[in-house]
Formats: sequence, C-alpha cells, structure tokens
Amino acid sequence: MEFKYYKLNRVLSFNAFLNILIGERGVGKTFSVSDFCTSDFINKNNRFAYIRRFKSELLETKSEFFEKIKNQDKYKDKNFKVDGNLFKIDNETSGYAIPLTKAQKLKSKNFINVKNIVFDECFLEPGQGYYLQNEVMTFLGLIETIARLEDVRVFILSNATDLANPYFMFFNLHLPYNSDIVTFKDNTILVNYIKNEPYREAKKETKFGKLVEGTAYETYAIDNKFMFSDNNFIEKKPASASFMFSFLYQNNIYGIWRDIKLGKYYVSDTYLRNKGYCFALTLSDFKPNTLLYSTAKNFICWKNFIKNYRMGNVRFQNQKIKSITYDVMKNFIL
Repeated sequence: MEFKYYKLNRVLSFNAFLNILIGERGVGKTFSVSDFCTSDFINKNNRFAYIRRFKSELLETKSEFFEKIKNQDKYKDKNFKVDGNLFKIDNETSGYAIPLTKAQKLKSKNFINVKNIVFDECFLEPGQGYYLQNEVMTFLGLIETIARLEDVRVFILSNATDLANPYFMFFNLHLPYNSDIVTFKDNTILVNYIKNEPYREAKKETKFGKLVEGTAYETYAIDNKFMFSDNNFIEKKPASASFMFSFLYQNNIYGIWRDIKLGKYYVSDTYLRNKGYCFALTLSDFKPNTLLYSTAKNFICWKNFIKNYRMGNVRFQNQKIKSITYDVMKNFIL
C-alpha cells in the first residue's frame, strides 16, 4: 500500500508532536497508524491510546482496530484481543480505548508507557454530529493526562471535510500549498494532505463513481476536495474598503470591511484595533472590550452585514475564512 510504506514513513521522519493526516476514504490512514502502533508495541513495548469523540463511537469501532492488520504475515503468531476498553496482544495490554467525553474523569488515572495517541475521524462532516464545547482544550488536557511529562506522538485522522474545524482554528492551521505536507510551530505540528491518484481513478470507474460523476459529492468523496472549497466569493478586499466591525470566534478575530462604491462586504483576518465594535460569538470568546453576540441584533452594522450576506454581496479573503464564516452563519445567525 502506497500510504503505508511511503506516506506514513515520511510523516514520521518529521518527528512532529501532532500529526494531522487528512485523506480520502480508502487511502489507508487508520490501517497504517494501527499497524505502526501495533509494531511499536511489539518491538519497543510502547503502548497507544485510541480516541473517539463519544462512547457510542468507540463501541462501534474499537473491535475493528486490529481487524485490518492482524492477518499480515508479520503478525501471524500473535493473538489480538479487545477486552472492554483495553487492547491486548498476547494477553498483554497494548493500548487503551478512550472516549473524549470522559477525559475529565480520567485525570487521576495512570497510563503507563503510552507513546502514541490516535484520534480517529476527528473532523466532522457538516450535519454529522457536533464538536464538544471547548473540545481542543479538552483534547489537550487528555493528552497531558496520558503523557504526563513523557514525550508522545499524536495522530489526528480525518477525511477532507471542513476547514472551519476547531483544531485548524485553535492552532491557526491551513492546508499545504504545492505540497502534501506543511509544518507549524517549530515543526511540532504537521498537516499531511494525502492524495492517492491510482485509487481515485479506480474509484471513478466503479458504478458509484459513475453515479456521482459531475456532482459536488464527486469532488468531495472521490477527488478529495474540502467541502466549500470552490472559488466562489473568494476575493481580497480592495484598498478602498473601510473597516466596519469585527467578530471574535474560537479565539480568532475577523474584520468586516465595506466598499461603498463596489457595494460589497469583505471578511478578512485583518482588522483595526480599538475601532468599531468587536462581537464575541460564544461565552468562551467573551473578553474585555467585546460585546456578546446576543446584543448584535441591536446594531445596524450587523443587520446590514447579514442582509448583504443573504444577497450574495459578501466576499472572503480565502477558503479558510469563507468556511469559518459559513460556520458562524449556520450556527449563530441564520
């Protein structure tokens, strides 16, 4: 498998703390990481933690962790078992299954010799479930509970879904450009956007591929394009645009600008400090010198912005800001 023998080894060569692997279905993300964690336990006695957001997700998937890898020749003499929330190899505990919702209750638990943490299916598709409140902080707290003062490696696995996810916003991440890998924060975070052209072409030749040919689903599920990644409404604000107000969301501030002559509004990551109102969209974003969004309906600047958004008069600096604004509109406004 191309991803297993080349892609993952390339990711590991960076020795990043947080490895975010994004790719299409069938490319082998979970298989490869499961294989790595299993081999790391057998060869070095390094345990792993397998995380899903909810307990119900773990019940459905933890039994499958070993299923796709255990039939390899190198594991033919090994006995694999899932015992409750423990993964076992030859009756020795090799890993732990953990729902993120139980992170707070695990603060006093000792996870001995865990060196690899896997958060599978981390990024949600629009309309499919929900993120936890302050999820990234909860996840970081769980990592600290598991690792204590030891070095660990964290894998976040996801399909291509939406750039307006809490993790990209929290760490201010973006996809790699003209490459499949980009690093952040002194190489502690690595984002790997995985493409598998042979698999993609084969998928297009299936009956399902023919069914969705030319649709938005083809660009997402087969061509591995992020949802909402078309270039419609992407436009940098002109120098003639005037700053109107800003909003604070997931600890990031975005400026709203208007060009009267062009009749357009622009959403940008630039704004003017100490000028105009700044609306905090959640209680966790609420800080001094901001206004809670619940009061925004009383301000004409917000009313005009929403009116123009509905009319299609709003432009976005880039895909990430477009996706974030869509998320804001969906969850707080429209």
